Amino acid sequence: MFITSLVPIKADVNGKVLFQNPRPSSTRFCRPVRIQLVSETTEVSINEKKHIENQIDQLVPTVITVEGRTIIVRYEMVLTMVDGKVCNAVTGNKSSQTCYICNATPKLMNNLDSVTERVENSDAFQFGLSTLHAWIRFMEYFLHLSYRLEIKKWQVRGQNVQAMKIRKNQIQKRFKVETGLIVDKPKPGGSGTSNDGNTARRFFSDPKKTAAITGLDVTALERCGTILQVLASGHKINTERFSSYCIETAKYLVDLYPWYYMPASVHKILIHGAQVINHFTVPIGQLSEEAQESRNKDLKRYRRDHTRKCSRTILNLDLIRRLLVSSDPLISSMRKSPKKETKNLSQDAKFLLSLDDGEEMDSEDEHDVSDDFEV
Repeated sequence: MFITSLVPIKADVNGKVLFQNPRPSSTRFCRPVRIQLVSETTEVSINEKKHIENQIDQLVPTVITVEGRTIIVRYEMVLTMVDGKVCNAVTGNKSSQTCYICNATPKLMNNLDSVTERVENSDAFQFGLSTLHAWIRFMEYFLHLSYRLEIKKWQVRGQNVQAMKIRKNQIQKRFKVETGLIVDKPKPGGSGTSNDGNTARRFFSDPKKTAAITGLDVTALERCGTILQVLASGHKINTERFSSYCIETAKYLVDLYPWYYMPASVHKILIHGAQVINHFTVPIGQLSEEAQESRNKDLKRYRRDHTRKCSRTILNLDLIRRLLVSSDPLISSMRKSPKKETKNLSQDAKFLLSLDDGEEMDSEDEHDVSDDFEV
């Protein structure tokens, strides 16, 4: 099943917010656009991007007249609910180890002077930073570092394979016993690994414990955890401070572990993160792919428990109806809206944020607007 979804983020008039999605990473507003019974191949991803872009180009403003007032609604769509696999496919990047923004290869990743001067493909900024997968990729980066601490080599060959395997098993057992986390374990049925967003967030929530288990530097874990907190916060980010902090972190990691090439997913955040953030008019944390990923679980559950199985057509009809009902904007708007929380953020994370950005507007506020206005 290949699903394409849409999440409304914000509606404003003359800079005044009329609607703000309180939980953009939740499925409560995640509306299905199209469901296909196909495998997620490069060709399918490219064709779907073209299909969606064609529909975006055909969008026309919606004109509504209410009590003599003319309301014109214009739309701005961004393609950010994607993961690295889709980004590589639609940008023509044939290797997941190569950065699809600057085309840096693994051997160049630790040469920070070189990669910071490379020409960036600004068209690739439109896909965002995949903030949910960023948690997972950073966790896997540190796990793979810890597995190789004794041999200190990026590529593992010969007798080193067994030594790394033994250390990997030891680390996995300690995580299981001391924290209850199951890391880097394949799921039954070949449906990926146990590395998910919740596991990664818990991995970075206690950097001292994680450092004790993995043998890694606690400051490196803390700095990367801070960067991930900032990206996922949903608040406006001070990109100048964020860029400096990321470059300093990249230098710190390269100095500590020069023998391990930085993965492209980590490189993308640390080197290109600030430029990508500046590309959007809303905080990058509100453009996460988490709603789409959570929708995949709903898709399986609804298909199994809430559809008639008498024919494929009826099954898919029941499925799309269930997805539409569960993400209905009117029903979702009736729920109590949560407020943005910053109390759980570290002081370093708060320093990287612009916390004076406008708060969410109360739905009961009165708005003084002219008779003709655009949203």
